[in-house]
Amino acid sequence: MKVYISVDIEGVAGVIDRSQGMVDGGHAFELGRALMMGETNAAIEGALAAGATEIVVNDSHAVMRNLLPTQLHPKATLIQGRIKNWFMVEGLDETFDAVMLVGYHAPAGVRDGVLNHAFHPLRVALQRAGLERDWADGVGCRTFRRAGRAGDWRRCGRS
Repeated sequence: MKVYISVDIEGVAGVIDRSQGMVDGGHAFELGRALMMGETNAAIEGALAAGATEIVVNDSHAVMRNLLPTQLHPKATLIQGRIKNWFMVEGLDETFDAVMLVGYHAPAGVRDGVLNHAFHPLRVALQRAGLERDWADGVGCRTFRRAGRAGDWRRCGRS
């Protein structure tokens, strides 16, 4: 089973301040990055436990070089860097059996969302990929099985 994991930071458990997601955030960013790494590796472990044979992780936050390759689970392949045609879905195609969304946050304007905001270039990338509606909800409408979603409680549909 081939699994795609897209990782953002604002919905990671323990990330509660914008400085934790800003590269120039100093100690706060290092803490946010460590929490992001922990949730990423936990998702990888879960995918492996479920039978994944290939795992691709896309660093999807801001400058997209937040995850530390030296700390990433060795069975995963990492996509990083700001120059990505499809941003948060770079590398995702029909060969994947499942998608996991880690650290996703509520959209802008959602009441009580933690660090909620919008990233408009993502919509363009999703349309190119043929994915419908919002990425977190629309990805399950195609050929992908949404295997997991972890993030802001409002992003995950809780009230």
